[in-house]
Amino acid sequence: MPAHPGINRRAFLQSSAAAGSLLLLLRGLRGADGKLRSQRLNLALVGVGGRGTPALQALQDENFVAFCDVDERRGRDAVAADPASKPILEKFSRTKWFKDYRRMFDSMANEIDAVVVCTPDHMHFPVAMSAIALGKHVYVEKPLCRCITEVRTLHAAAKRAGVVTQMGNQGRAGEGIRLVREWVQAGLIGKPHTVHAFTDRPKQPWFNDPEIDPDEGAADEAVPPTLDWDLWRGPSPVRPYRSCLLPEHWRGYVEYGSGSLGDMGIHMMDSLLYGLELPPPTSVEAITSQLYPKTFPRSTVVTYKFPARGAQGPVEFKWFDGGLLPPRPPEMPVGEWKPNPSGGTIIYGDKGTLWVGSHSNSPRLLPESRMKELRGSLPAKTIPRVVGGPHREWANAIRGGPACGSQFDYAAPITELVLLGVAAIRAQSRIEWDPVAGKITNIPDANRLLGPGYDYLPGWGV
Repeated sequence: MPAHPGINRRAFLQSSAAAGSLLLLLRGLRGADGKLRSQRLNLALVGVGGRGTPALQALQDENFVAFCDVDERRGRDAVAADPASKPILEKFSRTKWFKDYRRMFDSMANEIDAVVVCTPDHMHFPVAMSAIALGKHVYVEKPLCRCITEVRTLHAAAKRAGVVTQMGNQGRAGEGIRLVREWVQAGLIGKPHTVHAFTDRPKQPWFNDPEIDPDEGAADEAVPPTLDWDLWRGPSPVRPYRSCLLPEHWRGYVEYGSGSLGDMGIHMMDSLLYGLELPPPTSVEAITSQLYPKTFPRSTVVTYKFPARGAQGPVEFKWFDGGLLPPRPPEMPVGEWKPNPSGGTIIYGDKGTLWVGSHSNSPRLLPESRMKELRGSLPAKTIPRVVGGPHREWANAIRGGPACGSQFDYAAPITELVLLGVAAIRAQSRIEWDPVAGKITNIPDANRLLGPGYDYLPGWGV
């Protein structure tokens, strides 16, 4: 039943998000009989297993009308076996299940308000584009897309459609990233000039050894009976089923993922982009271990150069992965420097140094003695905090609440930042970047690395 005469549910939700008006929200939620209707959103979850499970748990108070997963074992069965998720699935026992998101949209588009996309990276773009084309609000796991061409196309489509968007980088909705910005703006480290970040990936269980070629010498393998391999592969090139790619290892293969930088870079660069308010970089250069045709290297060091802006000088950012670590901060004694081995970020200013954990967690001034010295006089918390995490932030924004912190206006630039590093890794050379034109200017041939790297198979709407 329409929320108001002549206004369907989808149109109402779009207009309330755009207007941010409580009056409009309450009026639109009343039916023709004047009674208050349910405020729950009708959601579709594409990719129920893996990263879809946290989305299911966070949004369980909404109304899931469709679940879609290409693998019954990884999707329905695994989630049902999780004690925290089983009661949620039981709550939505009448929800329709699909393997093909296109069939889901064909049969249920009018019943869906918003779509959560938790697929492998290579499917973010086609699923999200299909949802946006239907006027659906979208939440897309990080990285937003697999290549810069997809990022810009998706971002533009979302703006034209006027939908509410969010990328799933959890740290952007957290406390730590706000502290970083408040402390930097208050001058606790002076003018930032150098940033180092690292991760312990690529490693199991998310990545295979990069020497493993999915095609060379591979014997035919039977597709598991619970998996639709063609749907998993989507618009990417035809390839027989390869168990080395699933369920997690696709991250290390260039046709499906974007390596450790694409996997963890957004979590480590979030505080860099938001805390320092950096413009796009002018150049990116990568030094790597052996590069293989179909996989990402075992280890990389990627250097970004950011130009000066306003009263702030230029910034150099270095990314380390695969067991490579940045140098110990000079103010930290050898015995006291014990960073979390999973990764983090070090921000150097001309008056101090700031350590930030993975996902922008637990920022600390270095050395610890300075943190203790300033504990009672840290800057006031002036940036609004998010209650309930990124999923709830998105749902509230659809209802007309504050805009999402990682809406595509923010998510697209930070994803581009990560994917420029991926392009530099593949180019094995320093690349110079024109952000307005969206082109690599010094090596014209390297612009092919901004695209998907293959022709999309027909029938997927991309």
